Amino acid sequence: MHWQTHTVFNQPIPLNNSNLYLSDGALCEAVTREGAGWDSDFLASIGQQLGTAESLELGRLANVNPPELLRYDAQGRRLNDVRFHPAWHLLMQALCTNRVHNLAWEEDARSGAFVARAARFM
Repeated sequence: MHWQTHTVFNQPIPLNNSNLYLSDGALCEAVTREGAGWDSDFLASIGQQLGTAESLELGRLANVNPPELLRYDAQGRRLNDVRFHPAWHLLMQALCTNRVHNLAWEEDARSGAFVARAARFM
């Protein structure tokens, strides 16, 4: 049996399989205006990758499973270890693959590299 208790009408539709860069007009305009238009094609490919249902689910899992600090082991010895959900590692790997960690500091960095780097955090 299905009970309808209320209608949800004030929530946006889920962002499944959309391009997070191309669907953000303000971001596209700012990237061009601030001198990083040379990175637009790559930003569009990152936006397509991050807008998949799988990537969005990884983000959700990372948000609901924050890092866990393990201070001691079962015998009381100090560990000071931090455990991350596998989704964190997959998302961080994608950030490194897309050179978010060092784009603006590379030797051959172009004008607008800091803008391009910031946009890659979409």
